[in-house]
Amino acid sequence: MLKDIKHTLRQSAVYGLSRLSTKLAGFILLPFISLKLDISSYGYLVLTESLWQIFWAIFLFGLESGIVRWYTLIEDYEKRKKFLFSVFLFILLFNLFCIGLLYLFQSPLGYIIYGRLELSYLLLYAGLIALIEALSFVVFLVIRIEEKAKLYTLLAIIITLLSLTFQIYALYSFQDKLGGIFLAKFFAPLTGLVILLPYILKRIKLGFDSENLKELIKYSFPIMLASLLGTLLNQQDRYILGKLTDTSNVGIYGLAFNITGIVNFLLISPYSLAFSVISWKKLNDDNAKRFFTKNVTYVFFVMIYFSAAVALFTPHFIKIFTLRTDYWAASEYVPWILLSTPFYAIQTIGIFSFYVTKKTGYVLFCYTIAVATNFAMNILLIPLFGVYGACISIVTSFIILALSTYIFSRKNYHFRYEWIKIIMMVFTYLLLVTPFFIFRFESRMIEILLKFLALGLFPVILFLLKFYEEIEIKAFIGFVKKYSSKISSRNERDRKEN
Repeated sequence: MLKDIKHTLRQSAVYGLSRLSTKLAGFILLPFISLKLDISSYGYLVLTESLWQIFWAIFLFGLESGIVRWYTLIEDYEKRKKFLFSVFLFILLFNLFCIGLLYLFQSPLGYIIYGRLELSYLLLYAGLIALIEALSFVVFLVIRIEEKAKLYTLLAIIITLLSLTFQIYALYSFQDKLGGIFLAKFFAPLTGLVILLPYILKRIKLGFDSENLKELIKYSFPIMLASLLGTLLNQQDRYILGKLTDTSNVGIYGLAFNITGIVNFLLISPYSLAFSVISWKKLNDDNAKRFFTKNVTYVFFVMIYFSAAVALFTPHFIKIFTLRTDYWAASEYVPWILLSTPFYAIQTIGIFSFYVTKKTGYVLFCYTIAVATNFAMNILLIPLFGVYGACISIVTSFIILALSTYIFSRKNYHFRYEWIKIIMMVFTYLLLVTPFFIFRFESRMIEILLKFLALGLFPVILFLLKFYEEIEIKAFIGFVKKYSSKISSRNERDRKEN
């Protein structure tokens, strides 16, 4: 079972390189953006980025899991190629229809979203980015199914570098800097799709697989709605914050959320990319349920430990990556938003329960509960606590999402969560992180040393709480001995050679 988890983690690590390049590009861009846009203008950028993510959730139509399922089940290679062509055709026609609607209603929608009619054109840019991202996603999904993780990473890095270059050029050459940024975000993946054309053409064949496509659409529609609700869960607070306060708060909160996104990009996204394929291959094994149970625990541990590191050191790094002091306030909200990420991570494993039984309607129901909770709490708490109200709302909503997913999984393919261990990890996070955001330190060096000490204490406190199983401790000791032996052998070899 540990071997299976290691394979999943290895695949995640390779995919993680591509996600790392994307996030690093965002941090590289941040100083340029902070120089060219004030925090209020950055708020409009945040709103538009949220908008294209909402569009993308609709445009992709929740097809990811379904494509993996049908593509791997269709054994005939020629039928598989027709199926893939049918998927591309459906996505293209559906997306063009949606963009047509956006064009017709861009003025009233733009005024509702931005409060400024002259920014309405950004809606079309968001729609075009969502279209090209949806088509690219299917190609990259096939690459993942074929487990060509290195190819996936190489192409993702190329597209990221193109996007980075285009955006820097737009910031310094375009008078309309917001428009230039989003044009760059469109042309980079479009260039990537052109590069991938030979790969695509080898895997599609003219023809229409209506039978499988109908089943796929029926299967994916509830997932699309759930994906839309999931995106709203992550994005609606920006719009509520903007309406109840101002775009400066949207910019600060959006930056804090983007910083916490490093955990999503580096860990959650690559893990889910690997898990979505490996989970189906693992399903019929004898130890499958224990595999899923331990994945929940291990993933939560990695996410919350990494979140603690990001939370502790963000106040130092934000001053390096943002050159305007009005951006720095975002760091105080990062620890509390980060607390939501481990709960989001484990529900990406939990919803597999519904995919197995094909009862994807449960996914929609769980997300509906979480989104409704988030909306109500934002309306109630933002007027009272401002940005902190949005932070409290997002954490509570993701906890409810994880709980509801677990509860309803009992009627489907159910595997256990180690809830006591999850509570231990949350307690340890709060114990070690909170003091650094309450007390102020006169010496920066002492503060940084104490933060490293806090990270070192994290696994120690869990050990004292009897978090680890005996087999896990033995495996860790075995790893240390093996690694130490390799180092000793290498040093001995070097000594003899010298």
